Amino acid sequence: MIRGTRSLIAIIAIFLSASAAQAQLYRWVDENGRVRYSDTPPPASAKGVEKKQFGGGASEPSASYATQRAMREYPVVLYTVPDCGKFCADARAFLEKRGIPYGEVVVRSNEQIEEMRRKLGGKNQVPALMVGADGLSGFEAAAWNSALDRAGYPSSSGAYKPKPEVASAALPPVKLYTNSECKDVCAAARKLLAGRQVRFEEVSVESEATFDELQRVSGGMSVPVLAIGKVVQKGYEPATYQRLLDEAGFPKLAERK
Repeated sequence: MIRGTRSLIAIIAIFLSASAAQAQLYRWVDENGRVRYSDTPPPASAKGVEKKQFGGGASEPSASYATQRAMREYPVVLYTVPDCGKFCADARAFLEKRGIPYGEVVVRSNEQIEEMRRKLGGKNQVPALMVGADGLSGFEAAAWNSALDRAGYPSSSGAYKPKPEVASAALPPVKLYTNSECKDVCAAARKLLAGRQVRFEEVSVESEATFDELQRVSGGMSVPVLAIGKVVQKGYEPATYQRLLDEAGFPKLAERK
């Protein structure tokens, strides 16, 4: 999941500076192939460095009705691994260019690999994409476009195009802890996050390492658990999820007409 390298308060302070000034942000890819953002120059080892200027322009448009409907019925999940490098970076860039809200599962354990293989019909090539129940193994732009078209997501020529560099730098990281037994409840939690266009990392709690992580985060072993920065919510309560996302600064989608 993309994460800013400065605190929320520091980034907000940049954006609320004098109207004549513009905030300078840097976007780059680190040695592990992950996209990073900061308001200070990146290290010498950084690749693909880009400078982003943000001022007090007009507010971002809301997602179209077609996008909102597709997100509710066919949520998109991207499966990656920590050392996926350029392939996963290309997959993220593809989704962002088309304006697709998605969650990302970083596969680290054997249990997560097996879960991914079940969803992909026995395949395990990453990056992989789930569009609702439609699974695609390996990044192939034409196949991914076809799956997104079938799900009703607008084409890139007319799609809503969010600016992930702004949202990623200013908003806290989000993790959703689930497991294979959670099923309908965890599926509802995923759909709610997708409906708010929240970029999140899903952690499937199936191994000793993920058990330990969940214990540290929540003090227990029940799922789902939602972590928004340092705020932790045990269980799934739609109204509470919405309130916590509001308080964290995640934008609301335009009301359905």
